[in-house]
Amino acid sequence: MMLNVFDDRKGTIAHTISGAISYFIPVIFIIFIFYEIIEHIYLAGKEKEANFLGDIVEYLFGLGLITLFMRICGW
Repeated sequence: MMLNVFDDRKGTIAHTISGAISYFIPVIFIIFIFYEIIEHIYLAGKEKEANFLGDIVEYLFGLGLITLFMRICGW
């Protein structure tokens, strides 16, 4: 299966920023996962599993980016 990562501009930015914010506010992770599950169920048949997984990867990219940045800065 091929993942669709960074496929839409607004969604990609929102998912990446959500991941970065969740470094400071971990409850954002739970909200994001529930949002993605509800979106996937609501758009059943319209959105592929690859898009769902791609959104999770975009979120994790933002989380990884801010984690790396914070570790390099020594915070």
